[in-house]
Amino acid sequence: MEIKIQSKIHKGISVIAISLISFFGLEALVYIRNLYDPDVYGQTNVYAIASGIVYLFLVIWLHFIFDLHFKDREHLSAKSLGHSLWRRFKHFMVWEHFRYFQNFMILPGLLFWGSVVLIGINFGHFKLQQFIAVVTSVALVISYSLFKEVFHQKDLPVEDNHFVLLTYIKVYASWLVYAGAFGIVVYYGFKPAVFYVTVFLVTMMLLYQALFQFCRITLQNIGFAVLISCALTLIAVLVYHNWNVNYFSAGLFMTAFYNYLWGMLYHTIKKNLTWRRFYEQTALFFLIVVMVFGVTDFKARIDS
Repeated sequence: MEIKIQSKIHKGISVIAISLISFFGLEALVYIRNLYDPDVYGQTNVYAIASGIVYLFLVIWLHFIFDLHFKDREHLSAKSLGHSLWRRFKHFMVWEHFRYFQNFMILPGLLFWGSVVLIGINFGHFKLQQFIAVVTSVALVISYSLFKEVFHQKDLPVEDNHFVLLTYIKVYASWLVYAGAFGIVVYYGFKPAVFYVTVFLVTMMLLYQALFQFCRITLQNIGFAVLISCALTLIAVLVYHNWNVNYFSAGLFMTAFYNYLWGMLYHTIKKNLTWRRFYEQTALFFLIVVMVFGVTDFKARIDS
């Protein structure tokens, strides 16, 4: 009984901590971003430095909850500071532990930096920035809470209901990054290669993380992940050359492809891809695409 109470207290503290870090951190970035005129901001690194500091706190907290379940207590009896530090972090010298931690850091990183980019390029659009900050904060809280459960159980694959929740959060993360990458390239004149490489790497990381949590990392499945990432990169090329300045709808369009292809891969791996499921997924995909095209004015362009 006492153990259950302590477990609930720990979970409560964990949720409160990540809520404070994510919500107040992103709100602080919204505030800092709108302090500066765009011309002045271009000459300063305040926003970038503040973003790095908030992200550092996210990394530290994930490291903390990871440590709670994977480290030993030998550092408490160490006879020197150096010996204590070695014992404190030696569990990261085990490749499986290090890979475990890095894999679960992917999703918070994509959520955070995708939000940072979208908040950054939408100077003065306070309601939009607030929406991104709040939704991303909720996504981070859910992610960290689920990760804590995974670390506690020290077992994979992730439970089905947790896996579904993480899948939806990954869809949101993909939209953030796709839209942010396209927005930066369009409005700030970066080379299109930045957009293409970002799309490939982000897609590959999301798919690899899903396969890792699903315990389906095989050479064949990684090959499928590479093919899907290449397909999204090709779509990114088409988007760059044919889309308008609405990077939000462009990101949604690409996310629809990501979700559709991941769904096909997931059900193929599970060996339950029936014709009915295929038709349902395809119909939903086309519905989203039609809606995206319906709200996009392809004649709109940046004024020269």
